[in-house]
Amino acid sequence: MNIYRRLGDEVATSEARELAEQLMAWHDAMVKHLRVLSLRQDGRCDEDCPHQDAASLWAAAEGMFGERARELAFLRTHGHGRGLQAERMAVQARGGRATGLEGAPS
Repeated sequence: MNIYRRLGDEVATSEARELAEQLMAWHDAMVKHLRVLSLRQDGRCDEDCPHQDAASLWAAAEGMFGERARELAFLRTHGHGRGLQAERMAVQARGGRATGLEGAPS
């Protein structure tokens, strides 16, 4: 089961389940974005980049799921704002391979 959905179901409110759905959609968009970004020569994001939503979604996840939000490693990494430049360097160091498959549906 998807970790976002599991946490939403454990809190068992409509707000938690709605946030879980948003997080799943963001996760999928972010993984796709990182894959595309790794193929670009300039490593620049589009205007409508999922990076922009990461910090607010991380804050919402912490507020909704409390300490359990720490399980959302992919969101936490991007939501803590470690810096887009550092992230690009990490993608390049991996030879253009994006990560972030934890939390993906199993």
